[in-house]
Amino acid sequence: MSREERIAAQLVEQLGGRENIVAMACCMTRLRIDLRDLAKADLKALRKIEGVKGVVQTGGQVQVIFGPGLAQKVAEAAAGVTGVAVGEAPPVPGEAARLGSADLLRKIANVFVPLIPGIIAVGMMMALNNVLQKANLITPETTVFGYSVVGILNLLGGTFLGLLSILVGQNAAREWGGPPVMGAVGAAILLGGGNGAALTALNMVPGRGGLIGALIAGAFLGWLYRKIQRVIPESINIIVTPFLTLLIGGLIVVFVVQPVGGVLADGITKAATWLIGVGGALAGFVLAGTFLPLVMLGIHQGFTPIHMQLIETLGNTPLLPILAMAGAGQVGAALAVYVKTRDADLRRVILAALPVGILGIGEPLIYGVTLPLFRPFIGACIGAGFGGAVIAMAKVGALAMGVSGILLTLLVDKVGMYLLGLVVSYIAGFIATWLLGFDESRVTEAQSFTFGD
Repeated sequence: MSREERIAAQLVEQLGGRENIVAMACCMTRLRIDLRDLAKADLKALRKIEGVKGVVQTGGQVQVIFGPGLAQKVAEAAAGVTGVAVGEAPPVPGEAARLGSADLLRKIANVFVPLIPGIIAVGMMMALNNVLQKANLITPETTVFGYSVVGILNLLGGTFLGLLSILVGQNAAREWGGPPVMGAVGAAILLGGGNGAALTALNMVPGRGGLIGALIAGAFLGWLYRKIQRVIPESINIIVTPFLTLLIGGLIVVFVVQPVGGVLADGITKAATWLIGVGGALAGFVLAGTFLPLVMLGIHQGFTPIHMQLIETLGNTPLLPILAMAGAGQVGAALAVYVKTRDADLRRVILAALPVGILGIGEPLIYGVTLPLFRPFIGACIGAGFGGAVIAMAKVGALAMGVSGILLTLLVDKVGMYLLGLVVSYIAGFIATWLLGFDESRVTEAQSFTFGD
């Protein structure tokens, strides 16, 4: 038995057995598991499993943080143990949708978590294209075997974005308890066909509302399918339920969701630009300084549709570089702990987590260092706030998503100011944590902290 298989077996046992697991999803650093009965899970025992850096419980979902690399391997092993594929719809229709339904941000995050690898891939591809052209290593006229290099990179990095609405609608329907394909149908309706001709013929704007509209359409059709399914006799369910869902829900998507989604998308764009433009440094401080708690709870991916909407409307997202300062503030805080503590084990944890923290993956530092010690977590938030203030004043925008930390320099329009924001966050996080200090007696808890137990 491999290390990952051993960890997965222990994980399933402490979660109440394979019968208690409804659905699983995995992102860069954590495995998210929906449970039938949360009371059967032993959250304290989970944190003692090898490789576990933290445990978060929100609603009926348990998030087990492993860090980059190990999370994906354990997820695959857990799928083998339980028979529940990572990202698979729950075997009991609608059951996962009823678990923790009040946590809207968590549900939105669940829609986008399975898409993260693709978003990262296209973000890095766009970054490569951007860097090569800015360095004058390639131009639109550069060809290889007669094919435009820029054109090929645009194909590799841009094709996915055209399908993103469909995938969002699909995942939203599943999250709200219906068949994923019905959400894909709802999102496709908003696109109006291959070139939008179907909506254009109705004097409507194809794709209006962007990912916000796709999210609403998918969630609504998933919810509606589940409601209709409950009242239709089983003998005709397979035919009548999808037909009525499309007939009733499709009309609502066209005449209600499409305009409402458009208004919401426009409102989000205007609100974000107004907030950053008018609030300036103060807005940047508050946004960056309060983002780490969202990362801690695993609901930060709920901001993905907002970033994508801003990119679609403005050509960049001014919000992403501000929020990226949260990770930088934490790096500064962790460095302060490293310098101040004399605990050899804690220093090893910090050294291991710092590289990925600098790259923008903050969970190892959150659960291994700052949050267990508490005051360094506050210091990290303060450091993030100062960096966010710099970014907001400089109006730095990110041209795409997928990366954070130092890697985001490849995607921002003002590299110098973004780097200045990172440095400010590092320094402010270090100073704030140094001044706040931390309780040395809690150092041993930094390797076994669980949030939510």
